[in-house]
Amino acid sequence: MLSEALESLAAAGGSAVVGAAATDAWHTARAGVARLLGRGDDHQERYAIERLDHTATELEQAADGTRQQLRDKLQNRWAGRLEILLEENPEAAHELRELIERVRAELPAAQQSWVQNNTAQAGAIQYITQGGDINVGRGRSGD
Repeated sequence: MLSEALESLAAAGGSAVVGAAATDAWHTARAGVARLLGRGDDHQERYAIERLDHTATELEQAADGTRQQLRDKLQNRWAGRLEILLEENPEAAHELRELIERVRAELPAAQQSWVQNNTAQAGAIQYITQGGDINVGRGRSGD
């Protein structure tokens, strides 16, 4: 069973694959994911390329009204494949992390997404934002 951090990494990988389709980042994502999944086996790498190309084609042909639902489905599918990779090859986590960073750097700004993982333990409370301000404190009496 994967740790929460590796599950999040696999999910970020699935998001990067789908987000890269039909962008200039596709070549990087396609080649990198195929290499990761192939793990040195040319046959497995070619099979991964076929699956990746099928993903790109599905997204390209999707009707506007169903595109987001399809994107979600494909992100989950790729996340699942990457989870299997990480279960079988935990050492691939570093490679996947680097690939995600390269793909995101090549995406248009509007398509870049960010993942923030936070863990509170032993009854702790966290106040977290990725943008904007958080004001934490007790109000004055009578407020």
